[in-house]
Amino acid sequence: MEKLFEIKDLVFYKEDFLDNLDEFEDIIDIIQELSANLTYEVIEVVGQNECCEKTNKNYIIEIPGFLDENDEFLTKEEIELQSASGVERVLDLFVIRIYKCLECKKWIIDILE
Repeated sequence: MEKLFEIKDLVFYKEDFLDNLDEFEDIIDIIQELSANLTYEVIEVVGQNECCEKTNKNYIIEIPGFLDENDEFLTKEEIELQSASGVERVLDLFVIRIYKCLECKKWIIDILE
């Protein structure tokens, strides 16, 4: 299996992704770059997970950030550094959320704009 990235003790494999990974190439690069500093929580969703219909529990990882005028992803920390230096920009909210089923280990990426 092809490992894409690891967040703490969770490993994310290409073969376990539930969607078309080609659509998320840029997002995968961002996750890989930030993965060493990310953490996760366990959440319960309403109803059973569609992947296996055995649980409603998921790991969730959230990466809050923004897109600048060039559609480049910037973290909150990067924005704070730029603001401290007097740089003002127009930014759009862009949150990357990763959900991984506790039961079958399948995972998805969800974008909040």
